[in-house]
Amino acid sequence: MRAFEFLLALYSIVAGLGMSIVVRSIAQMIEARQRIRLYWVHVVLIAFVFMAQIVSWFSLWQFAGHSPWTVADALFLLTIPLVLYLVGHLAVPELEDGLVHDLREYYYRHARWGHGLMLAVIVISLIGEAFILGQLEMTPPRMLRIALGVVFLPGILTVNPAVHSVQAALLVAAMATGVSFVRIAIG
Repeated sequence: MRAFEFLLALYSIVAGLGMSIVVRSIAQMIEARQRIRLYWVHVVLIAFVFMAQIVSWFSLWQFAGHSPWTVADALFLLTIPLVLYLVGHLAVPELEDGLVHDLREYYYRHARWGHGLMLAVIVISLIGEAFILGQLEMTPPRMLRIALGVVFLPGILTVNPAVHSVQAALLVAAMATGVSFVRIAIG
């Protein structure tokens, strides 16, 4: 087994745990639909976190030919699914039986941490790519990540609903833009 294959397997385990927590929680929200009050900004964040998990996993293929791997390379790479796991955990509530859950209140209780961790994922991924590849070419997907970092920054500084509504709209636009990259070859 090559070093990349080993790291890919470890990354997949952590990313899979992060995706499963989001999917499990969505299923719980569907089951408890009579007891929850949805908030569209929160729904957008959940969709974005799920999409980020998938995109981060596929972005690994850019490193398939990298050699030799160092411990620092591996740490940069494996930090991303770990932080995304934390974001996924914060993004979705544990639904206690019998209680009514206001997802607007839940969202704002965790918004600063969630946005801060998403910004950390973006920064770590950009620095990690530059460190591992020895350069950072400004491709459209990387420019989109930088723009997302700018979008997440105000959510760390304030819990103003108007700011978060604008952010959510921008995240929807970013996801729509990201979908346009689906025709880009992996790796």
